[in-house]
Amino acid sequence: MTAARDHAGMKTTPSLLALAAALLALALTSGCTSGGTISAGGILAREDSSGAASDGFPAPSQEMVWNAAMAVVRDAGYVPDPNLSSADGGVVETRWRTKLHPFSGMGTRERVTVRIRKVPKKLSYFKLETNVLAQANDNIKDPGNPISAEWTEGKRNPLVENMINQRVELMFLKGDASNEYRRKQGLPGKTDPRLVTPDEPVPEEGFIPGFPPIK
Repeated sequence: MTAARDHAGMKTTPSLLALAAALLALALTSGCTSGGTISAGGILAREDSSGAASDGFPAPSQEMVWNAAMAVVRDAGYVPDPNLSSADGGVVETRWRTKLHPFSGMGTRERVTVRIRKVPKKLSYFKLETNVLAQANDNIKDPGNPISAEWTEGKRNPLVENMINQRVELMFLKGDASNEYRRKQGLPGKTDPRLVTPDEPVPEEGFIPGFPPIK
């Protein structure tokens, strides 16, 4: 009888292991679809996927804007992920740039995502939406070990987001480009470089609102 029970118990062990594995996979899937990433230490870190938007600017093609964004991101010290970046999709996404620290809360990691949007009803005009997500490592026991890192809720870095947008824009809005060069490249003249919200009209010299002009 004892041998029979042991034999039966051995048969049920794989089933229990399979059930446990299925539950773990379900938990990981739920964590990944809830707007966060699971760190190596098993801690769910929330992500803010919003980003800083640029003005609309002229460019010959989306691929050229994508190449410019790739170059700017690399110059800023990030490594684009070829599996997540796509010229056709208009997306540049980097790997995590991790800087561990021997003290808890001091280690950080950052990731950049640049999305290229076409401006509706404006041929050869594009806009950027850049997200720079920063997370801190809150692991107390071993903060210098990347395997046990516990990443906090991600926070955006608007300063770097706007810097990336501006550097990409400047690659297509150089002030020294002549109107002849812009015409050959299919770009508008210097009088219409970007799509921005117009400023309030500047009054004529000597004009005071509510009073007639000074003659």
